[in-house]
Amino acid sequence: MLRLKRLNSPEPERGSSLLAVIGVMAVFAIISVTIVGSTMSAIRVSSSTQAGVQAQAAAEAGIDATAALLSTAPCTSALIQSIGVPKYSVTLSYQVGSDEWKEGCAPANASLIRVVSTGTAEATGSVVDPSDTRMVEAIYSVKTSGSAKTGGIAIYADLGFSVIESVTIHAKDSTIYVHEGNASCISSGANNVDIIVKAGDVTLGESCGIFGDVWASGAVKVEGSSIIHESLIAAKLNTLSTAQVIGNVWVSGKATIGLGTKIGGTLTAGSVAGLLGSILSVLTASGSQPPPVSNVADPGWFELNYKYSNNPNKIRVQSPKDQAHWKSFESVYRIEGVCGLPELQAAADSLAGRPGIIECAAGVDVASAGVLTLGSDIAVIAESFKFRESAQINSAAKHKLWLVTPDGSPNNKPTCNAKDGPFVVSQSFKVNPNVDVMVYSPCAVDISTSTQWRGQIWGGTVHLGTSGVYTYAEVGFPGAPSTGGAGTPSGTVTLGPRDSIRDVNG
Repeated sequence: MLRLKRLNSPEPERGSSLLAVIGVMAVFAIISVTIVGSTMSAIRVSSSTQAGVQAQAAAEAGIDATAALLSTAPCTSALIQSIGVPKYSVTLSYQVGSDEWKEGCAPANASLIRVVSTGTAEATGSVVDPSDTRMVEAIYSVKTSGSAKTGGIAIYADLGFSVIESVTIHAKDSTIYVHEGNASCISSGANNVDIIVKAGDVTLGESCGIFGDVWASGAVKVEGSSIIHESLIAAKLNTLSTAQVIGNVWVSGKATIGLGTKIGGTLTAGSVAGLLGSILSVLTASGSQPPPVSNVADPGWFELNYKYSNNPNKIRVQSPKDQAHWKSFESVYRIEGVCGLPELQAAADSLAGRPGIIECAAGVDVASAGVLTLGSDIAVIAESFKFRESAQINSAAKHKLWLVTPDGSPNNKPTCNAKDGPFVVSQSFKVNPNVDVMVYSPCAVDISTSTQWRGQIWGGTVHLGTSGVYTYAEVGFPGAPSTGGAGTPSGTVTLGPRDSIRDVNG
């Protein structure tokens, strides 16, 4: 049989084919790994970028939301967190003057508010990454609307207080505070108020009725048919005629009780003299006086200064650097010459509903019948004030009015300069219920002659008289506590203009 012999034998090439296949597969594997790695890296970068953008947007949303909230409503918490998306957490802090930042809601005397917002991405990155959160800080100036409170002090008289001829005071749970000098009520009015005299005496006569407590560091004299409806605390006591004290009496020294005097509670005194009349019980004791029963601390004289503008224009806009007490007022209206009712009304109208200051350096003299109508909170700054001739102050909505004679001498005492005059209200002048007025003068304040007044009084000396009616309403001072720095500021603080904004990521 014929056999044919292969010319090409396969045995030597079997291994080389396998190597070629493996080589091709390796190339494809390297390409695939490269593509997958590049894709995964791109996905990570894209995810991180997306998370960063979302976190940054959330942080900025926290700043904007907080600014909107605090520009319209008072702060209630130093921590503000979002509900849902975008996710942010905001912390608030404030600065007073050059002091360190303090976390919390800003008080009325704060100068700056810091808002720090931390935003969190809705869809986080593929790994734990700093891009998931962003932090933004914004700093705002402070705008204080309304005013700081004055601790329930209806009338503060630094150098003396007096009431005569049928005055009625409506100031329940509030205080007339006399820092130095004496207090007297020779009147037939019913006065719903406490009286505290830190360094002086008290005299009550005729049928003066005090529906509150009386506290004096010196002597108290109660005569006529006067009545103290609560307690009496004094260093000495002298009663005459049919005077009465419904509550308890505590006298560190001598109590001289006149015929017909009635004390409804317990009389505690260092010594007792005179005819006791209808006293329920008497104790003889010694020791120091109890503190004022109303627990009102001595506020001291509050220094409220003002620098008149030199701007010849009638209206100017307050800047953030304007005087701290007055920065909540947006505009200033300057009047040359004495301010009468027409000039004050024109200025109030020109403010167009904005909180503002009316400057009357030459004084205010409202000497004609008419109505001053307010459309916003207003401060009138003048060297003296006279209101008379049955004029009125009114407003369609609730507003505050400050009538201020500045005290330019920083000595913690009322300083009535030679160019300053008294604050005088007379002849049936009326403040209507929608307006609360703060009277501030280092000089004498005299409100009388059938006047109906509403608000607070802070004066060097204060006199109320002749059938007047005084109704207490809390007003306070703009931008600062009225307790000489000892009290807690409590005005309505909102955000003013934004001073700066920056990212604070590491």
